[in-house]
Amino acid sequence: MPSPHTIAATEQIERLKVMKRQESTHYMIPDYLSPEWQARLAEAEVSDHPPTNESTPPTNESTPASSSAIELWREKICEWCYNVVDHYELPRESVSVAMNILDRYVSSRLLTPKTYTLAGVTAIHIAVKLVSQYKLCMSHLLALCAGKITADDIASMELTMLSALSWRVSGPTAADFCGELIDSSFTETTPHALNGLHDMARYLTELAVCEYFFVTRKPSSIALASISYAIELTNDHVHHRDKDRFISRVAQVGLDIVDDEVTQCHARLRVIYRKNVAVNEEVDYDGEVRGDRGQGSPTGVGGGPDNTCKKRKRVKEVDKEGRLITEHGEEIARFSPV
Repeated sequence: MPSPHTIAATEQIERLKVMKRQESTHYMIPDYLSPEWQARLAEAEVSDHPPTNESTPPTNESTPASSSAIELWREKICEWCYNVVDHYELPRESVSVAMNILDRYVSSRLLTPKTYTLAGVTAIHIAVKLVSQYKLCMSHLLALCAGKITADDIASMELTMLSALSWRVSGPTAADFCGELIDSSFTETTPHALNGLHDMARYLTELAVCEYFFVTRKPSSIALASISYAIELTNDHVHHRDKDRFISRVAQVGLDIVDDEVTQCHARLRVIYRKNVAVNEEVDYDGEVRGDRGQGSPTGVGGGPDNTCKKRKRVKEVDKEGRLITEHGEEIARFSPV
């Protein structure tokens, strides 16, 4: 009779295989900022809404933006989402889910700044409901939007986005793959070092959420790159048999640790990690960063991989401009429409 450990490992492998199938079908995101894709969206827009002789001159609010503008908008929305979930003590995983929803929606149509902002707010609204047992109250969300978005706006956009995505909003994230792969592979590493590996790998996946470079990469590729780089960053304090088991588990699932996409993700994570953590810092084997600290979390809020979620500041109020104000009068997030 198989042991409980063998049964658990088999179940994890099957879950990973299902996640692998999902990421390669309904949850794939095209390079929607490429000139070819944007041209296709523009053609579809003209086909759906042919110009009339009495059309009014376009304005900033009605004209779809350039690819560079959309990439900047994405960064602003992502940063705002991280600030919000951190300080309302909601799961950071919500942002990964929200950005997947937003990216897939944006890949299907041209958006104006106003519509993009609304879609971003709606995406985090949907994601929190999916990920967290605690909800972000609509009244709090509206207060954060500084009166620029209404409940009806969000409700209408939610239906539009869900319909456009065929209600597929729960795809696997890089953090999901990290959790399953680490839990099923690293069984002989000390708990202290294992916690550090978990924290560092999760931190790297959060950095990846912020960059458009990773939008078209598979979550499994980002996860493999994050785990591999996390092993390096935690001074290699992983049991040697766990490394072998990790490589074996990856192969059992049908993934490839030396795949070109994984290698690309690893190289990019190395670059952005060094930008976010000061050069003279030393990362201990438990994932704790020693010495002077750099930017830390993807948004400069959390403080690093060892405590990205521990430095939350108590929110006292949301002012009329949509700023989150701490009990010490510090501004920690401002709603800024793109």
